[in-house]
Amino acid sequence: MEQEIRKHIHNILAEVANRKRSIWKKTAEIFVEMLIIVFAVSFAVFLERRREHNHEQKEVKEFLLGLKTDLAADIDEMKGDTAYGYNQQQQSLLYFARAKKLLADSVRLNQNVLLSETHLLINSGRYEGFKASGKMNTIENMELRNSILDLYQEKLIGLTNATARHLSVKREMNKRIITLRKNTGTRRDNLPAVMSNDEIRNYCIMLSDARDIMRYYRMSIALSKKIIELISSEYPGQ
Repeated sequence: MEQEIRKHIHNILAEVANRKRSIWKKTAEIFVEMLIIVFAVSFAVFLERRREHNHEQKEVKEFLLGLKTDLAADIDEMKGDTAYGYNQQQQSLLYFARAKKLLADSVRLNQNVLLSETHLLINSGRYEGFKASGKMNTIENMELRNSILDLYQEKLIGLTNATARHLSVKREMNKRIITLRKNTGTRRDNLPAVMSNDEIRNYCIMLSDARDIMRYYRMSIALSKKIIELISSEYPGQ
């Protein structure tokens, strides 16, 4: 391409120097040569942009198909967190909060809730890397792009913050339990009495209300499923 352009530039210069042609013929020949150069440059730019676009869309496809796998794993974990994490924790915490008399056997059955910490380990490395490279706008499906941003910048951050607040309160409660507890792990363990303490019961009441966390889990699961469907529509069969 470069050689062709040089050739046509040479033709223009040669035509300018040619004293045998009339000014009108010179002008016509020069105009034709310039049109050829403009077309050649424009076509070269078009091909380069097309090559860059194809390369970008190849990267987008690789990212989205990988993201689809990440979201499927996150959905499984979120379902587990809600079904076997917060739902079971809520039952144990409500037992400690409402039981008129805490029985030693029942306390032992439910005491795992005190140390358990349920929170989502988000598979966000692929998203963060793609975003950091400034490539989010190369996702041409605007609904898909906005849904991904909404999930990672709104829903999952909201879930993380709600979970962090919950765990902060639980850790405060555990510090208080440690202060009040005596003879841990022996027959004289006073954990039933500690869990009957009004202050500890109040903590249990607060912690049993996980509605905000569950709301963010539901929204995150629903949006993750939507993103997976949109990706599947973009790349059927993959």
